[in-house]
Amino acid sequence: MAGLRSAARLLAPLPCPWPWIGPRQLLLTLGLGALLAGAPPLFAQDGIAAASLQPAASVRQGGAMFQIQRGGHSAYVFGTIHVGKADFYPLDTKVLQAIQQSSCIALEIDPNNSQGMIPLIKKYGIYPDGQSHQKDLPPKLQRQLAALLEKYGMAPDQVASLKPWLIATMLGINEYSSQGYLSQYGVDTTLANLAKSSNKRLVELETAEAQLSLLGSLSLTEQVRFLQDSVDEIQDPAKAQRSLELVNLWRSGDVDGLAAMLAEMNAEDTFASKLVQRALLDGRNPGLADGIAKLANSSDYPFVAIGMLHLVGPNSVLAILQQRGYSVKRVY
Repeated sequence: MAGLRSAARLLAPLPCPWPWIGPRQLLLTLGLGALLAGAPPLFAQDGIAAASLQPAASVRQGGAMFQIQRGGHSAYVFGTIHVGKADFYPLDTKVLQAIQQSSCIALEIDPNNSQGMIPLIKKYGIYPDGQSHQKDLPPKLQRQLAALLEKYGMAPDQVASLKPWLIATMLGINEYSSQGYLSQYGVDTTLANLAKSSNKRLVELETAEAQLSLLGSLSLTEQVRFLQDSVDEIQDPAKAQRSLELVNLWRSGDVDGLAAMLAEMNAEDTFASKLVQRALLDGRNPGLADGIAKLANSSDYPFVAIGMLHLVGPNSVLAILQQRGYSVKRVY
């Protein structure tokens, strides 16, 4: 049970996946949910929400926002990042005005909805009957993993019963934290708290189980490849530096730069890179577009916030909505 308790502690505020894959983690946090980004809060989360209501700072506060319209129906779509720092806030005035105008706030998943998460972690991320990942990892990877666990101050028995994909995710969480990017400063968490404090309806576009199953359903061979790619990226200084550039791209709202970075990732011949594009972006974008369109048709000016990588590239959510007849205009 030590592994399950360890996972539960790291995933506490939950849900929505994935800042993983070492320095490439940030790329993934721009494109995916916050389920496995959780860590015990350092302060009351309501304080973040309150701070986000203050007047906008003089510097640009990150992200990009679009307005979609069709047949008299409209919605705001904002690109988020699922980890952050205190200076990501307050949110920009234009973003706050859109939120205040909206009838509801929609996220991939409510990051504060932890009920029922332990059974899902056990179902998708924990070996049954006390088994350990050690029997499945080659010796070199075991040595690399041991070194990273020591770096993050984690005991081997904390992760012994975790499946390789979940270990990769937890390493990513710790690598993020070591760079000062914390899930409690994530934009999704802030918006969820803001919805609560302003009595706005909070809508989930996906489910925690659907997101967890994307990695939990990988074969053992695929999970080991995923873990190896993750470890290799964490240990590559050049890729670690590139992750910092991704923060800057999000902060400046540089969608072209993010699209170029995504294309660069897709050109790499690694299992993790191909998985991100095929399953975690292209595979999810149509469903997210469906949810946004449905919400736009049934609500007054819904405010939708999803990982920013869902909004860039030829198969993005915005491209799909345009194909369905929506006009898309950038407003921030």
